[in-house]
Amino acid sequence: MKTNLMVVCKQAIVVMLLLPLLSFYLFEPTKKKKPDPFLYAYYSGDGTSGLHLAWSEDGFKWQPLKNGKSFVKPGIGDYIMRDPNLYQDPDGIFHLVWSTGLSRKEIGYAYSRNLIDWSVQRTIPVMEKDSVVLNAWAPELLFDADGKRFMLYWASSVPGKFRETEKQNDSLPGGYRYNHRIYRKFSTDLKEWSPTELFFEPGFNCTDATICTDSGKVMMFYKDGTQIGKNIQNNIRMSTSGFVSGGFSTKPSLVSRRVWAEAPTGVRLDSQYVVYFHKYRTRKMGAVLTKDFKKWKDVSDSLSFPKGVQHGTVLRIPEKTMEKLREL
Repeated sequence: MKTNLMVVCKQAIVVMLLLPLLSFYLFEPTKKKKPDPFLYAYYSGDGTSGLHLAWSEDGFKWQPLKNGKSFVKPGIGDYIMRDPNLYQDPDGIFHLVWSTGLSRKEIGYAYSRNLIDWSVQRTIPVMEKDSVVLNAWAPELLFDADGKRFMLYWASSVPGKFRETEKQNDSLPGGYRYNHRIYRKFSTDLKEWSPTELFFEPGFNCTDATICTDSGKVMMFYKDGTQIGKNIQNNIRMSTSGFVSGGFSTKPSLVSRRVWAEAPTGVRLDSQYVVYFHKYRTRKMGAVLTKDFKKWKDVSDSLSFPKGVQHGTVLRIPEKTMEKLREL
């Protein structure tokens, strides 16, 4: 009986000695994983220098990567790379699409696994069947998980197609005026594409569409380019849908005021969502924050971007990938 009592006492002493150590491991506060850094892909000047990248830890202060030098120089179309859209697919591959010229009918495409080494550039014909199409601008690419296919969408202006809004104040060569709408194509392998079709028709001249998903919400941000008489918009609007592939409301809400804004791009920023845009008249970047996608707060004065930033894409990338970019 004494032996058993001694054993029990020894075990109790061991437990008492180990209890502080166990408490440390069991109740130590869980360290939060550091969020992935932000990347902003953009073009500068007239687009001949190609793709530029900047990075940020907080989404407000941005620094150029590679000392501001180009990561990809245009080698197709009119040898310019405007409106670059950078998208990382579910397999981790980065896809880049861009406008290859001011009046061309195809989109530029290239891909990379590390944002340093890039594939051969090639064109994707998008409006080849419309002989009078004026352009193919601001392309974006995403993967539609529901349809298990890629969707490429962009803005084009086709004279005579939407006469009710073809009365823009600005006149183009040949007497044409812009009546942009958003068009699209689908592909499962990024090589063979479905026929071009009209994607989004809000009833007014619109460009620079970008589709974002957040907390179960699907949003399309775009530029309302209306300039008819005294009706001047040139601001950023938002339409919502239950799917990335369609059904977006044609009664949009206003995101930015009349600041001559274009090229929206959005991403989650802590407890809020941020939409960046280019204030093209003042050649500065702007941004608004929201918690509910109803009320928007302008935070443009808090931004610091590299000089010359134009029409880009924001996304988060893995820290390991960013480390390699910062070493260049």
